[in-house]
Amino acid sequence: MGSLNSFALWGYLGLAGIAVPIIIHLLYRKHRKETPWAAMELLRRALVIRSGQVKLEDYLILFLRCLALALLAFALLRPIMNPDANSLLGEKKVGMIIGIDASYSMSHGEQSRFERALDKARDIVKTAREGDPVTIVLMSNRPQVLLRGAGYVPSQVEELLGSKATATPYRLGLERNLDLLNELADELKTAGKEVFLVSDSQELDWVNLSPTARASFERLTKSASVYAIPSGSDGEENFTLERLTYSSGSLRQSGSARFTAMVRNTGRRVADGGSVEFFVGNELSKRLAVGSLEPGQARGLDFFASFDKPGDIQIKAQLSPDDLVADNVRHAMAHISSSVRVLCVEGGSAGGADDRMGGYYAVRALRLKDRGDDSPIKVNQIEAPDLAVEQLGDYDVVLLANVPDLSPETVERLRKFVQRGGGLIVFAGDRVDAAQYNERFGKGADALLPAVIGKVATYSGDATGWSIGPPKSDHLLAGVVSRLDEKLLDSARFSKITAVEPAPGSETILSLAETNAPLLLARNFGAGSVLLFTTSADRTWSELAVHPLYAMLLQQAVTNLTSRPDALQFTAGEDAKLSVAGRQVGENVALTKPGGEASAIRVTQDRDQTVADIGFDVPGIYQIAAEGQKPAVAVAANVDARESNVTVLDAGAVENLLSPIGVKVLGKEGDLASVIEKNRRGREISMFLLWLATGVFILQSLLARYFTNKISREEVPDLTAALQKSRVAAARRI
Repeated sequence: MGSLNSFALWGYLGLAGIAVPIIIHLLYRKHRKETPWAAMELLRRALVIRSGQVKLEDYLILFLRCLALALLAFALLRPIMNPDANSLLGEKKVGMIIGIDASYSMSHGEQSRFERALDKARDIVKTAREGDPVTIVLMSNRPQVLLRGAGYVPSQVEELLGSKATATPYRLGLERNLDLLNELADELKTAGKEVFLVSDSQELDWVNLSPTARASFERLTKSASVYAIPSGSDGEENFTLERLTYSSGSLRQSGSARFTAMVRNTGRRVADGGSVEFFVGNELSKRLAVGSLEPGQARGLDFFASFDKPGDIQIKAQLSPDDLVADNVRHAMAHISSSVRVLCVEGGSAGGADDRMGGYYAVRALRLKDRGDDSPIKVNQIEAPDLAVEQLGDYDVVLLANVPDLSPETVERLRKFVQRGGGLIVFAGDRVDAAQYNERFGKGADALLPAVIGKVATYSGDATGWSIGPPKSDHLLAGVVSRLDEKLLDSARFSKITAVEPAPGSETILSLAETNAPLLLARNFGAGSVLLFTTSADRTWSELAVHPLYAMLLQQAVTNLTSRPDALQFTAGEDAKLSVAGRQVGENVALTKPGGEASAIRVTQDRDQTVADIGFDVPGIYQIAAEGQKPAVAVAANVDARESNVTVLDAGAVENLLSPIGVKVLGKEGDLASVIEKNRRGREISMFLLWLATGVFILQSLLARYFTNKISREEVPDLTAALQKSRVAAARRI
């Protein structure tokens, strides 16, 4: 037996109430006065027997009064009877919480899993009585409470399940939903609490429960009866567009770039994936066949897009229809520029005998064939002292080649330049002061550079130097290296590098094959990005500067730093802070959502940049229009590809996973409503106790009156006996 209210509070109040009649009884005895009288001795002996009878009657009345108050206090505790005791006593009142999985995998199937889940929910609410509190939650990465502890009205619940309950384009996010269910269960004040989780039981969510999810389940099972109900499915076959990424090429006017759509078979059987259609803007660009894929196998399909004019270009890939349409489309944005402006800062002399040191090779690799004003990459080469007076806002990328000394003011300007969307490339060299760089560029989470710079390491082996190891990153620049011939790549040798320790949030793109020491690192910072080469930009430390890979890396790096298409993709169901350069804090910007709906978003401050908080409700393109000199912002949102794995666990497997933490699995056999009724437990007996307390109180009143009247009818031998009877009667009327 349990109770719904605090035992400490109502228990102490009950004890205080029980003490009242006892205290009155003791006070009555304490204030009794005896007057010795020799003539009454014979009378006293005659009354001894009658006095004993009066005491028994008083104790009986006292006991009944205490019992009435005890029953009242116990009723206020709102105790719950166990199943064995609920056939005759108690009020059968149950608080019900129904959590329906509304993640997009629930849309799978001709009769979708979500429709099956709604049918299960209807069967569950049939077991509730009108007036019982019912809560209905659509579970996803953004849980939605349709009904919160409202008294059950059949027509209202049917309307909610029929019209307002829809599957979302989000993943499940089990931990977030369990926290919400615990909160909702704590709000219920009923004898019985039941929580029903109706889901397709995806392997993704249920096989490996996180410690957080297990702890939430255990907490929930302590306050309520928790049931898992598989929604059922009519198949587990699915193809998904897992990614749409920029792979290589020029994202500039009159340029051509390659995009890759990754298609994966997330089902259990070999199947043909149909075809993928590629759109640039709203025009169909190409259609490619996917072919047959094994379960779990992925295949990349490439297409090339050409760009006639600058601006933000929408790229879309669309897979042939199947049983789950939500993951058949992916969007991307590409910012096409008329040209890229690069500022190359020389650490060494730009003339004289060492005119091929510092940034000479970097400038040559970026310009390729210099076409003057028509060049897609415009490079301005300066020496380090001139950086202090240069207007960084006139450039898209800044390249530092073995720059020895940067003042704190210059570093702060570079920091703001990157935060606002600029790109920074840093090459090491013998003039770089590691201690100064680390102090001025910062360390840890707020550092501008992707790594803490250490000492210079020199090759001492028999070969011509270290070689580049196989890339382990999926970064765009790692893809450039992966596509090169192994023999050609092996000819790029390094005699020196600067040892570094990667900073939190950075990514190692390339490493040395022999030592695994980082060679190229990247880090996003604000709206921009930073690349760090641990070798020099010239031939003093390596042969990379005269290798074909050098020009490919720099050309691709500059393109990626200025457009960053993959950084413009977000996940539906999540929120993000978008940098809105040129806007003022408190200003409203107009956001256009994928369906054409416009809304006003307020600009806020995030560290040193102005941002707009955007919630990505549905997949598609989100745009903030340009205003005068204030640039436009356009990003894409897509479904979380992890939810596309539609393989599920059967009821037996779910039971094996959840039963150890106290969760029962229903729906394996028999009518669901009948099974729920059979498993229902807990009846509140407070009303029964209140009626019982009332009955006891009435009984003691009747007995007190009866005993008092009986005393009144007896003959009184003298005045003393009459006074004693009067005091007894008065005490019984208290």
